[in-house]
Amino acid sequence: MIPSVPLVCGFLAVLLGLLASVVAADFKARRYFDRPALARNRLFDPLLSALKWALLLAGLALLWRASRRSAEATAALVVVLWGYRRFVRSASFQRWLLTRDYRELKRRKPGLPDKEIFCELVYRRNPRWGEELIEQMVIDHPDLESLSRMIARMERGFRGFR
Repeated sequence: MIPSVPLVCGFLAVLLGLLASVVAADFKARRYFDRPALARNRLFDPLLSALKWALLLAGLALLWRASRRSAEATAALVVVLWGYRRFVRSASFQRWLLTRDYRELKRRKPGLPDKEIFCELVYRRNPRWGEELIEQMVIDHPDLESLSRMIARMERGFRGFR
């Protein structure tokens, strides 16, 4: 049985939308001057976001037109992927990861003070932040919970840290 053209085009549009999401995340994670020249334009991020949503929605509409089941399954998969990304980037999951890494490092280097362990943990995860910023973060957030909250905010990119 040969798949219908709207079905193939729908899957292709959804895949291109997901690819645009990955590209957008990659460009947003880069520093401004590390981006390609085209991506430094102030309209680039909003246009790429509009493109990814347009591709996802058009793909789902084409799938709906060709096969309701495949559209529902694809939409469910997109929602699961979105939820997974939200969960992995959440402050609670990041706190759990930081706590796990803290315990492991504390077990391997028992005499190391907490401040140095915190600095090493943050530097391992984000070496491009620089030692001065990391040391200031550890001074400002001396406990694991508040430090993990700040790391999650900075990694997600909130106002002032994009």
